[in-house]
Amino acid sequence: MKKLGFTLAEVLITLVIIGVIAAMTVPTLMNNTNQQEFRTAFKKAISGLNQALTLHYALEGLTAQDYDTASGLVSSVFKTRMSVIDSSTFSQYNSALSPPSDTGFNKCNGQSDSNIFTTADGMIFCIANWSVGTGSTGVCNSNNDVPCVDTGSPYNRPNVFIDVNGDKKPNTLTTDSSSPKDIYQAQIYAQKVVPYGGPSQQVMFDKQ
Repeated sequence: MKKLGFTLAEVLITLVIIGVIAAMTVPTLMNNTNQQEFRTAFKKAISGLNQALTLHYALEGLTAQDYDTASGLVSSVFKTRMSVIDSSTFSQYNSALSPPSDTGFNKCNGQSDSNIFTTADGMIFCIANWSVGTGSTGVCNSNNDVPCVDTGSPYNRPNVFIDVNGDKKPNTLTTDSSSPKDIYQAQIYAQKVVPYGGPSQQVMFDKQ
């Protein structure tokens, strides 16, 4: 009686084909998974910042406009109302970047260490300084249509940088919503934080 089966050559050819298909598809699947994780984490970060502002206003009756420096806002609101585990220094964070110039987070260089903090979920936040004033001189006032902004040029620059996975790679600013990375920009208003720039806004609202 004959026994049917596969020859060794047939089995090896099948394994090679499976290996080639896996090599072609697994990186894409992993990349898509990472991108979705970045998107979800960014939304969580924005939500956490907004919850902190809302809770602080409910308990203290104070908004972002009541703080004339970023470090004051961080100390009184975000470090108090969020689960902060570390006050990260930029120099420590910057040493993990490869290369440092590859990320928008380096725009926080020169900020006080007290402006940078890490939350329990591993996200790193940097709140850039601004000055209290009106018009184009830098403002963070009670009119919620006006964001807290740096006094430098250009006016209306972002003042929040968020690395949603901390010092893990790629440590790269998101410049294309179809290929989100781990660093995003946002902006603080009197009682809210919103994504800043097209790519961050599109990631937030699932648009490309």
